[in-house]
Amino acid sequence: MEPLPSDLMSFPAKYKMATALSINNLSFTYTSWTQKQLEPLFTDLSLELKEGSKTLLLAPFNKGKTTLAKIICGVCPKYFPGALSGEIQVFGKDLSTLEPWDLLSQCTYVAQNPQEQFVSTSVEEEVAFPLESMGMEVQEMRSRVNAAIQTWGLHDLRSSSEQELSGGERKRVLLAIMQAIDAPIWLLDEAFDDLDQKWRDQLKAMIQNEKKTVLVLASRYLEEFNDLFDSVLLLDEKKVLQASVSNVLSQFAHLCGDDLPNPLHHERCNIAQEKTLVCADLYAERVRVSTNTAAKFNLEIKDFSLKSGELVTLVGPNGSGKSTFSRLLCGLDAPLEGAISVDGKALVSKQLSKKVGYLFQSPDLQIFLPTVYEELAWSLQRNSNLKRKEIEQQVTECASLFSLDLSDTPTTMSYPQRKALQAAVYYLLDRPFYVLDELDSALTYQAALSIIARLRHKGAGILLITHDRQFAQMVTTRSYTIQDGRLQAV
Repeated sequence: MEPLPSDLMSFPAKYKMATALSINNLSFTYTSWTQKQLEPLFTDLSLELKEGSKTLLLAPFNKGKTTLAKIICGVCPKYFPGALSGEIQVFGKDLSTLEPWDLLSQCTYVAQNPQEQFVSTSVEEEVAFPLESMGMEVQEMRSRVNAAIQTWGLHDLRSSSEQELSGGERKRVLLAIMQAIDAPIWLLDEAFDDLDQKWRDQLKAMIQNEKKTVLVLASRYLEEFNDLFDSVLLLDEKKVLQASVSNVLSQFAHLCGDDLPNPLHHERCNIAQEKTLVCADLYAERVRVSTNTAAKFNLEIKDFSLKSGELVTLVGPNGSGKSTFSRLLCGLDAPLEGAISVDGKALVSKQLSKKVGYLFQSPDLQIFLPTVYEELAWSLQRNSNLKRKEIEQQVTECASLFSLDLSDTPTTMSYPQRKALQAAVYYLLDRPFYVLDELDSALTYQAALSIIARLRHKGAGILLITHDRQFAQMVTTRSYTIQDGRLQAV
């Protein structure tokens, strides 16, 4: 075989690797819905992806990686208004001349927040919907839907409603959609988050083996990323920066604060009165009312305890019952048998909700008011006898602690910012115990650890649910897992 010519520009076109995505001099600023003047997210940003390349784009949250993905997909600024300039081409076609649905067969986007993408009433319909939009023949569509559902372990959930899926199951639905569409470009925004190790390994293998152009956007460098990508890039200073992998990772760690000491190691935990939460002989049953194919789910907890100031992790496969256990702890659901007690007193329902704060996987299920100020103040107005000035003072201090702008509108904030707001609300509620369900999803390690440190500052006992083993090692003093419907100490 003859060696490749050094001058690729003179090399015959049939031997050149085609450009799948080209971005030149991109600038973007969101439309402001308040009086605050917004800064541009990007200025003269350029990026080129060769066909079949595997690229990792790292960025601390709020640097615009999700916005960049939405721009590439054509949904921003069409549905997320802002001022856009520059040139984007997908396989040589100018993006400005295309509608989002024209890109469906060319580029598939997996969002960091799956709930943003669900439109149908069942898993099967969700996977089929884009294929119907593409005008695919019924037989081909049915074949693709069945194959994707089988690949991502969703067969028993094919008639289930999105509302009854776990976070990991929702993410697998999006990945099944990606497989079914079979577009040549994959945009994966925090796609490994919410997945347990089995499905992380499967996604990694699919990226390696499929001849697709893959762009993974992430706010943490995971173990699964080792040896997976052709290039590792950094989004910073409103541009995409390229350097050696070691330099990119070093600069990224510095930007994220991951080269700083673990906040949990020096944060003082002030326990005014030690409390203990105990679960004894709990038995719960969960039925997905939207499906007749999934079997009943049983969860058994013989013994579980959490003390003031403790950091305990809970790990387990997607759909194993981690969120079900969380709902029991905070009183949203009631067990069929057994008791949950705090300091020896059995509690139920609303009693538990005043002792255990539960931060849902999706912050949007717990945020509903027009501004950050109103969201933070509402909990104090409803749950305390504080005067107006006292409330204003506490809200202002809390917003500063969690790096929030009181005038911001939560619906237009980034997903990580909404998670910080969700945590800030519970910080003001000052519960003795917290359950943090996938807190680390879409956050840098330093940001997630800082939130835990703040919630623990007054002595709260914390149960953290996570799939990230590296993160769990930074946090845990004890660990539990759920296997075959039983919670047990590790």
